[in-house]
Amino acid sequence: MKAIDLHNHMREIGKWVDWGNTVDRFIIGDPETEVTGIAVAWQSRTEALKEALRRGCNLFVTHEPTFYRHREDSDSIFDDPQAAAKRKFILDNDLVIYRCHDVWDQMPDVGIVDSWAKHLGLGRRVASEQFTAIHESPAPTLEQLARHVASATEYLGQPWVEMVGDPKARVTKVGIGCGAIIRVREMIDLGADVVIATDDGTRYWYTGAWALETGTPLIIVNHATSEEPGIRNLARYISEKFDGTKTEFISQGCMYSVIR
Repeated sequence: MKAIDLHNHMREIGKWVDWGNTVDRFIIGDPETEVTGIAVAWQSRTEALKEALRRGCNLFVTHEPTFYRHREDSDSIFDDPQAAAKRKFILDNDLVIYRCHDVWDQMPDVGIVDSWAKHLGLGRRVASEQFTAIHESPAPTLEQLARHVASATEYLGQPWVEMVGDPKARVTKVGIGCGAIIRVREMIDLGADVVIATDDGTRYWYTGAWALETGTPLIIVNHATSEEPGIRNLARYISEKFDGTKTEFISQGCMYSVIR
């Protein structure tokens, strides 16, 4: 296969994407490149790119940006010396970087939102909107739910979560979002009485204060942690659709550690 074949497939299935205004595209490299292997990871950080090369992959599929901006469509991104050095490394090693973000955020069943819900072992879905879903809670109180979530995220490198609210608060309906797209008030309007948010999608001075004053319980995890299950499913999906091409999932998990 050629790298362009993957893009054409994503265009075919991603009917919900505005293909004239999307970040899903080739970020760098020749789309006509013959693919030796496909590496899939949450983000195309340099160490992951090196790992892809070690595994014999020259097409790297990333969910998040390569050069530190959501829209990587201006040469001004290379004013940053680190971005310029990274570009040189990619070109010197004949890598092709393809971003799969807008397709996979809303992909049914195996995309970001549904994969996260399944990984957490949430109950039946009772409501949903774009980038948002409400599920029955697998635990009766905020603290018990927080411990349940931490147990589910431990193997992703995050054996703890942040918790806002009364630990004994009763919870029945859990709102989840899509990575950094955390619409807490929309989730409450849809019936959620607790929200599992991400650090990139939550501002404590705003969302945290509002949650405390309204008595809305929050559980907060790392952005990368919440999307890793969906990216694992992306790798599995690509492997099935292009079964003649080696596909490698590169796990990254939580981006930081907590020191006390």
